Amino acid sequence: MHFIVQRCMLGFLIGCAVGTASASPKSALMKVDVSISGTFQGMQDSTVKPLTGRAKQDSIRKANIPVDTNQYKLTVFRKQSIDLQKAAIYPFSSLQQMVKGEVSGLYIQEPSGEPGTEMGMLIRGTAIPMLSHKDVNDAQPLVVLDGIPLIMDHPFAYDIKQYDFNRIGPNTNLLAAIDPNNIASIEVLKDYADAAIYGPRAVNGGVISIKTKAPVIGGRKIAFNSWMGVAQKPHIFTTNAQYENNFRQPYYDRYAALEGILTYPMYLRDSANAAYYGPANWSDLYYKNKITRGVNASLSSGTELANFRFAAGNEQTQNPGDNTRLDRYNAMFEINMVPVPWLTMSTMINATRLERRRNRSLRDRFDEVQYLPDLTSPLAPNKAAYAAYLNEFNQSFDNNRVNVLNGFFRLKAQFSKDWNFTSSLYADYNEGTRDLFYPGTIMETVNYVSNYFGYNQRVGISNSLNFHHLFNNRHELSLEAGQIFESDYNRYNYSYAYNGPNDQIKLNLVYSDPNQGNYLNPVAYKFAVTSMFLDKQRHRLLSFYGRAAYKFDKYLDFSVLLRTDGSSSAQPDNWWYTSPTFSLGYNLKNALQPDINWLSDLRLHASWGRIARLFTDDKFGEGPQYTSDLFYSNNTYLYSYNALPAISRPYSTGYIGTGIKWPYSDQLDLGLDAALLNHRVNLAFDFYNKIDNNMLLNIPGGYEYGYTSFYKNGLKVRNRGIDVSIQVNALSSASALQWIPYANLNYNQNTLLALPGGVQEMVVGSGVNARKLMVGKAIDQFWLLENHGIYNREKDIPVDPKTQRRLNYKSMPISAGDPIWKDTNGDYSITDDDKVMKGHYLPTISGGFGSNLTYHNFTFSFSFYFALGRQILNQDMANRLDFVNHEGQISMEAIKEITFWQKVGDYNRYPLYDPWSKVVPYRVDQDLFLENGSYLKLRNVSLQYDLTKLRGWSKRSPIHGLTVYGTASNLFTITPYSGRDPELVYFNGVDNGYGLPNAKTYTLGVKMDF
Repeated sequence: MHFIVQRCMLGFLIGCAVGTASASPKSALMKVDVSISGTFQGMQDSTVKPLTGRAKQDSIRKANIPVDTNQYKLTVFRKQSIDLQKAAIYPFSSLQQMVKGEVSGLYIQEPSGEPGTEMGMLIRGTAIPMLSHKDVNDAQPLVVLDGIPLIMDHPFAYDIKQYDFNRIGPNTNLLAAIDPNNIASIEVLKDYADAAIYGPRAVNGGVISIKTKAPVIGGRKIAFNSWMGVAQKPHIFTTNAQYENNFRQPYYDRYAALEGILTYPMYLRDSANAAYYGPANWSDLYYKNKITRGVNASLSSGTELANFRFAAGNEQTQNPGDNTRLDRYNAMFEINMVPVPWLTMSTMINATRLERRRNRSLRDRFDEVQYLPDLTSPLAPNKAAYAAYLNEFNQSFDNNRVNVLNGFFRLKAQFSKDWNFTSSLYADYNEGTRDLFYPGTIMETVNYVSNYFGYNQRVGISNSLNFHHLFNNRHELSLEAGQIFESDYNRYNYSYAYNGPNDQIKLNLVYSDPNQGNYLNPVAYKFAVTSMFLDKQRHRLLSFYGRAAYKFDKYLDFSVLLRTDGSSSAQPDNWWYTSPTFSLGYNLKNALQPDINWLSDLRLHASWGRIARLFTDDKFGEGPQYTSDLFYSNNTYLYSYNALPAISRPYSTGYIGTGIKWPYSDQLDLGLDAALLNHRVNLAFDFYNKIDNNMLLNIPGGYEYGYTSFYKNGLKVRNRGIDVSIQVNALSSASALQWIPYANLNYNQNTLLALPGGVQEMVVGSGVNARKLMVGKAIDQFWLLENHGIYNREKDIPVDPKTQRRLNYKSMPISAGDPIWKDTNGDYSITDDDKVMKGHYLPTISGGFGSNLTYHNFTFSFSFYFALGRQILNQDMANRLDFVNHEGQISMEAIKEITFWQKVGDYNRYPLYDPWSKVVPYRVDQDLFLENGSYLKLRNVSLQYDLTKLRGWSKRSPIHGLTVYGTASNLFTITPYSGRDPELVYFNGVDNGYGLPNAKTYTLGVKMDF
């Protein structure tokens, strides 16, 4: 019944005549906006484009359509905006690409150039140790679209994954659903004085607030933007078996015993095998130049009493690698109506469909089917052999579709000049499906089928009462009281089956008549191994808040916010959490030096705020519980006991007890904003100190009760740093040439202040993902052995003078040809106790810089993006050098993709160790493979020509803004990293060799308004 009610609410919203009414001032490259409207609620009011002339402004006020006027402005906070005029002409396929390098403190990483894949965003670092994909999900900032806090994919689907590579289902970046052509402004709210109004969802450093374009009034506007281009295939050094044989030969000549020679791989033995020793031209099929294109058109019109905007667009983004692609279809409708002078009705609906063509990598396929076949013979580098494989692969299908729908219905009643009331009903819904089939010809004669359907739904209602008054033209007071209720629902259905009767039946059909006793039994895969997974999450958030802001003249401003939040995922004795926020601003220019002409503005501001952190899983509100935790020994995610479904206590996933408290975050922000030379030079400087307290961590323990770990409060992490932004109008306004350089920079340092239970250090994770958390150290450091070379002679190996035992690695004697690992504790035994914490996988310094140059009709722009002070653990190189232990083994690290047949990195920089040694000299957990991962990228270059500025162009022409443009993206990267693109690494700083390259893209386009 509850599910039906939720769907009815969503249906009511969709059934409304829908639209938006958002507007904002034109964005600047680096804009410091120190004003907010008189209403302070998180669900900001819709606005329409202001009319020109006093008469039109007065008519709008009487009609109660909210506009951006000084009457409802109060200097309190600062925000940084993105230049949307520039962003709209580039072939950006996601929000992350639009904001990358444009705002200080916002770090974006693209782990793959494959269109539609997820990207990581962090604002002012992270307080969450990145141990799994679930942690990456929990560290993302809130994105708000026209007052709608967007719901993302829930990470609980990772619970049924054997490997932590991809989420089940389409695994598509939901923020790719936002069309840049519909956006009027993007503001990044980092100061808690701005962000705290959004409550616990803003705890990860802040909020990215997006406002869409507003309808026009008193006329008609048609806008059009279309572009087409090519994604260029990369130039790579391909290899074949001859090259691989030459690479391995020195190891065999120096170290190989008879057993090693006899087990030489079969695919490298026969030099007459043309598939492996012939031309290495597989790249002709894997990499191809691809067309990328986009088009968007919008129509807007109306009067003061009713106005609308409709937009539709399509974009196709392709990567030159592995035939990958993302198609986006978007439609948006916005409307404002004023049925009576004191009431405004605003509505918006935004609908998007994403269709993704995924990669054909072996790893992702084996990750999905959850078993590994015989890996003795890899894919051959010859084009003919690879084409034969692709012909068999093409008998499969992999349909990935995502539908996104969001919108609101909003009422605003203006009771008087000072009082107004706003009520909003809003919803965000996304659903994803994936239908997959692999034929038996590429699956060792066993075919595979899987089906996924999942959705995420957020429905909310907010109400706020606002008061604003100016006393004696000197004292300005704003008050607001509000209530917000949000209901989240996440669900998925997932099933898969093996061994169908033949490759022509590609669906696992089931009886749908519940009156039949065997309606759940499969039809097509009746005798196959079939598994089904169902799960859901529910969360309710009820919030009340009050806010007051006061301003004295143009000198002093102060605000206070008090918010209390109740969460259904919190434990019964701790449902509510109350958090305060304070801010203070003082304008030094107006107060002390109003007559200094060269100083246009100088303002100090300070704030302190507290935001509670939501529990990401509703299981934390239940306390001790049972779960599906009995499984097959070879697959821990097939739950049963003796072929029967069963539940038990969560022995392997962690004990959840009582007494779990709300985590919370405190942030102090001190800033200075300055404008010089009549606002030609604009500077912004912020120092922040953010401490996340009482966070949950799944720590080892509970062994005496059969558990492997348990959840406990007590993790405390500090992020401290500075944000700096600058924009300069380098030439006078009278000059025909205008040059506007800009730059932004963030320095961030995180420190672990405390661990649960008061312990000083703890090891979490396993394998290459193993991390050591130590109080006083950063949470993003690697835990590695220190490598100091090679033992060339037996006599060089240290001997314990007390026992006369030679140095060993975990009781295995070190021999000539083994690495020199530092024995940090001096016990003549190399163990995990000798590992040290080194490097950072998150950058210490990040940011971007660029320039806009305008001369008559021409505009030339470029932008760079950089990340410094980060390291990369080169697992890809470690696996290549450790060929003995990865040859033919049944493990994910032993998989050889077709991209194995290309040279990446410099083999000569590594010592020639004995690869047959039992100590595994080329193990990845050593600083031998830790490299400097800093980089500088030329992200974008563009040239625009405005035809409407030509001398013969009529000013009375209905067409204006007719511009042709060309762009280029990802032109080059400067880095000391010896591997591939230093950005294409895993979330924990490990380069595992996966991820398609970020393609060089060139486009030509045209845009116009009329």
